Amino acid sequence: MHAVAPPEPPALGTPFLSRDGDALRLRPIHADDVSALLRAFGRMSPEQIRMRVFHALTELPEPVARYLCTPHPDKVAAFVVTDDDGGEIRGEARVHFDPISEGAEFAIAIDPAFTGKGVGWALMTRLIEASREHGMREIWGHVLAENGAMLDLADRLGFERAPIAGEPGLLLVRMAL
Repeated sequence: MHAVAPPEPPALGTPFLSRDGDALRLRPIHADDVSALLRAFGRMSPEQIRMRVFHALTELPEPVARYLCTPHPDKVAAFVVTDDDGGEIRGEARVHFDPISEGAEFAIAIDPAFTGKGVGWALMTRLIEASREHGMREIWGHVLAENGAMLDLADRLGFERAPIAGEPGLLLVRMAL
């Protein structure tokens, strides 16, 4: 009888420093992130939640968190930025691949204490890379017109923006890959 080795712990990810010197790590999300994702969601303001999901949401149900932490690798790439020890999630982003349109839709959320520190940049550049790796020709997202931080990040990364017909206050940002 052969002993089965325990599963390898998830990799800590790629280290980087925030703009103000915090040691952080960027890595794929994994199933063990449920508790940390719930805590990260709990640190977000109602306004930040609305900017991410476009409506009020007071809590992230645990089944939804479990689902978000186990993306299907052929359909979704999801990444987190954590503290150096991996204990707390400081940003989460994902991209959904559509093989028919060859487009990838992104979504991103940043811990309020870590906005403006390069976490969004690190996550978005990784989403762009993942989209290219999956053969996508475009990455895009819907952004509220009042979400200046996301629009600024999209501009700096080279995304184009356009209004969405019939959706006042909502913009489409997209980048050809």
